[in-house]
Amino acid sequence: MAGETFENITKLERDVVIKAFGAQNIPLTITMQRSPNHNYVYANEFFPVVLSPDSYKVMGDGSGLIRKSIQDAAMFVGKECRVEFYFNKLGLFFNTKIVERREGYFFSVPEQITRIHDPAKETAATDLSFKASLSFAARGNSSVSYECIPPCEDYGLFRKPVFSDIPVEFQSAAKNMLGGFIADAKKSMAPSIGNGLHLIPVCRYLVTPLAVRTVSFQGRVEPMDIIFVDEQRFVAATGNTTNLLELEGEYVLTFEFDIRPEHHLKRTIKIPCTVENIYSAQEKKCFVCRYLGIKAEDSRFIMEKKKY
Repeated sequence: MAGETFENITKLERDVVIKAFGAQNIPLTITMQRSPNHNYVYANEFFPVVLSPDSYKVMGDGSGLIRKSIQDAAMFVGKECRVEFYFNKLGLFFNTKIVERREGYFFSVPEQITRIHDPAKETAATDLSFKASLSFAARGNSSVSYECIPPCEDYGLFRKPVFSDIPVEFQSAAKNMLGGFIADAKKSMAPSIGNGLHLIPVCRYLVTPLAVRTVSFQGRVEPMDIIFVDEQRFVAATGNTTNLLELEGEYVLTFEFDIRPEHHLKRTIKIPCTVENIYSAQEKKCFVCRYLGIKAEDSRFIMEKKKY
């Protein structure tokens, strides 16, 4: 993954932010400082701490103090941390070190406060060799489209999913979840789950923590994740509750494949589909889309892409 492009705000903008901190109206998210080549941290690697505006204070000189009663902050003591927040819906961050003192946990706001950029998803629309979108007609016959791209994690879209793709520490939970999905399918009148291979990435997505990320602009609708595709089904997933598809809703799925990137040659496939199942855990949802009709040549193309 490419690293972030750093762009600091101006000194005047920083002064305005410091005053806003003093007004006690900005929540902060503390995580471990990212390495130069990653702009996200997995929740299971180091759990983030979200500070409500009344749990810390920042003075006019940029020195900050977290209340001693915020015990979760203690795990960051002595470590280089990244503090993220939104100011006027703009995603910003700064790096600092947490130091324990008698009255609380001290940190300082440095001279450099940086804008958050999303290279993993902002460049996806132009740089990915495979992407998709789900479209439907809204009110007034206007068209609404949800972009779908592969997630940061490698889900091996064009190879057979195997249970060992799931991190070992989450395999027990995934096994129980998978068993429940299969049992529900056997006793219900729902459509067939086919060979069930798509349920492996579904369970993986639902049991493993999503990357902790503050996006560049608060409220922006992010692309959904593609976690499975074959010649019969497509699975889109999201931890963003603004991206919601309806069960049995009908959509037009558009695939775009790079055939020869150096010559800008692409293949586009359009397939009508329906959401045959929705699986969820916490705020995460996986939408299993079954094709309602696919051309024989398109089916062959997808099958040839798969390394089964």
